[in-house]
Amino acid sequence: MSTWWEARRTVRLAGLAYGLEFFGAEPVEDPGVGELSRVAGDLAGEYRASDLGPAVHRAGDFLDLAAGALHAADGLRGTLLPVVNHHLRHAASALDDARACLLGQASPATSPPGHSAPPWDASASTH
Repeated sequence: MSTWWEARRTVRLAGLAYGLEFFGAEPVEDPGVGELSRVAGDLAGEYRASDLGPAVHRAGDFLDLAAGALHAADGLRGTLLPVVNHHLRHAASALDDARACLLGQASPATSPPGHSAPPWDASASTH
């Protein structure tokens, strides 16, 4: 059974490395979880500091969520592979949401925790 989980981890890591290239990361042939966590965190900082607008800042927030999920997976150091894969899936989901922000496809439902819906969303509750 662990062989299947290891294979899933390897496939997910390769997918995450490829996904980070969309945001400007250098290609990585044999990515490690810690390395991808650092790359995602660095990219999150760059996107949050950007002056290119709120969509880029939101993408940075999602990149930060991906970095956190990768950091959590890295903390397990290869043990509990189902849990590692769970964190990797969350990182992939956060990258998908970040990409959607940049492509103008983000919805309020995909806003990171602590962020309100965009002002053009009439269905959002007011604070």
